[in-house]
Amino acid sequence: MTRAEPETEMQNLTPEARAVLKEIAAEYAAMPFAADTVEQLRPEFLCRAEQALALGELLQAGLLELRQKVWGERLFQIPQRLLPWISRDLWPVCSQRPVEGGVRVEFAACTGLAGELFRGLLFTAREGLPLTAKGVIHKKQIGRLAGQLTMQEEHLAGLLQRPAHLELYPLPVTVIIDLMAVLGLISRQSSGYELDREKLRLWLALSEDEMNGTLYRNVINRYGRLDPATQHFRHLISAAEFRPGEWYAVAPLIEWMISSGLAKDQLEGGQAESGLTMSALAWLRCLAGFGWCELGYSKGGDPCFRWKDMKPRLDKVEAGSMESYTTRAEEIGPSAETEGRYIIQPDFEVLVPPDVPYNIRWTLAGYAELLHNDDLWSFRLTREMLAFAAEQGSSPEDGIVWLAAHAKAGLPEQVELALKQWARGIGRTALSEVILLSCAGDAEGEDIAAHPRLHDMLTRIGPHHFIVRPGCVEPLRKELAASGLAPAGIISGGEAAQQYNLFEAFEPSGSPVPLAFLSPAEELGLLGSAVKPQLLPLEKALLEQEVLPGEDAVPQMWLHQWRKYHVTTAQKVMEQALIWGVKVRISLQGQTAEFIPEQISGRPWTVRGILLRSGSETAEEIQLTAEDWQEMKLLHPVKQRNSSSSGAAGYVMIR
Repeated sequence: MTRAEPETEMQNLTPEARAVLKEIAAEYAAMPFAADTVEQLRPEFLCRAEQALALGELLQAGLLELRQKVWGERLFQIPQRLLPWISRDLWPVCSQRPVEGGVRVEFAACTGLAGELFRGLLFTAREGLPLTAKGVIHKKQIGRLAGQLTMQEEHLAGLLQRPAHLELYPLPVTVIIDLMAVLGLISRQSSGYELDREKLRLWLALSEDEMNGTLYRNVINRYGRLDPATQHFRHLISAAEFRPGEWYAVAPLIEWMISSGLAKDQLEGGQAESGLTMSALAWLRCLAGFGWCELGYSKGGDPCFRWKDMKPRLDKVEAGSMESYTTRAEEIGPSAETEGRYIIQPDFEVLVPPDVPYNIRWTLAGYAELLHNDDLWSFRLTREMLAFAAEQGSSPEDGIVWLAAHAKAGLPEQVELALKQWARGIGRTALSEVILLSCAGDAEGEDIAAHPRLHDMLTRIGPHHFIVRPGCVEPLRKELAASGLAPAGIISGGEAAQQYNLFEAFEPSGSPVPLAFLSPAEELGLLGSAVKPQLLPLEKALLEQEVLPGEDAVPQMWLHQWRKYHVTTAQKVMEQALIWGVKVRISLQGQTAEFIPEQISGRPWTVRGILLRSGSETAEEIQLTAEDWQEMKLLHPVKQRNSSSSGAAGYVMIR
């Protein structure tokens, strides 16, 4: 079933469903919770049956999920990807004025996370991430990678829960490797981590905006505290109202969250506010480490934050609806020929403006050393890197042509001369892997050498050994088998591994890129991943029980007639309402009201519950006896939902 956009689903909700969703979102954000505790979140003005119908409506709309653990426990959960839309719709905009006056920057923004990930991918491609016998990355490689990253331990302190065997990994390295693994850009093999060439191609086809959006969704779901209040803070500051370049104070946001019911901390009073503030500051330090934000203090000592221009958005791109890089390039227009090109300086430095696509930067990194990857990236052309490209399978001549083709003003004359001079000393010898045919003895060697149909397939290099020429393995097998000299079914030592150049130019294919890895990743990553319980079929969740079980055995007049009953019958009607969890319409002191029975006591008989007076917006807790009301009628929850009387979302509880 194709779902509507989240905004449309929210607009189509009944007031009851919105009220139930608001209670769940405020209490749990996108955390799962036991389904059998959901009644504790029932709004005061709804009965149990109305809440059950509202839950079914939310499940049907996809705004709530029902999962089941292996041992049978059921869990409700708001999908993480929908929380930004739900929060924005259910709570008013938290309008905050930018901080006036100077702000002292405590944590400046580091290199953007997309650039840091590029460093990690580049390091993996060039130097590798080999594993020790204990299954951890070699200490030397970890240290070398850490030295290339700008984010530091202090940015990520308290952010990750690392397994014991990863405690020696620096936090920045842990994050980069974890993200590469979660996105499927690297995979763990027996000897180490290897790049996935196809996923790498898809990733490099994204714009930096799209990379940031993808990384932000993973970061916000994987790292730091995931308690509801912290989740709400993260989504709050992600809203478009918090504009890049403006300083905002943290304290007013915490106060707004508490007043809006979004900071239901287990601690009380000022401790709750203090705990949330500490969690918020830890998250802002993390965002500074990822290059998206700055953390500072006002003249009065109040913590403040400021988004950078490259502020990521949670709701900008949805998985499965991504444009291809080719499509975007076609939309740029006539100026595309002059944009997205780097500048090669006479001193061999290559300046890369922000509009240069990442796939061009990646291929450039195969020919040049990456020096800086801040706002303006820079590389340096060297003989060593040109030789490295040749080792990867790209001839120096092809490299020179590619470098000139993507440079805004071509190659400076002295640079071109130097590259051609370097090229003459590269690739004059080569090492190749070949398949060797070995014979058991002299007789077999002579028979093969004398075979008339094998001369074009083999080159003899010794009495018992021949080199098999390329493309001749299968014909050779047939001829040897026909001569009674059939070789073993497998080639000793394994087939030669297919070699490919990780830095070859990734040209746009002209068709949309299938970016499956933009959805919430199922990859475990370096830190592992919480196993999601099974998602229950929607039909089973909605049809498992009747709205009013045993309705046919109940006198229909109780549901259809507005009348006064004998005290004994009135008690039975009220008891049935409690069993079903429905409302009762009663006339009380000459006024019509709705009553939600919560508890019945005998000797003398009384019923305690919530009274909703007609024309009032207050919900009142009250205790009644059967003599306190006159006419009464059971209210069928389905019919009530279809009527115009369901608009009580504004009720306030009085006791």
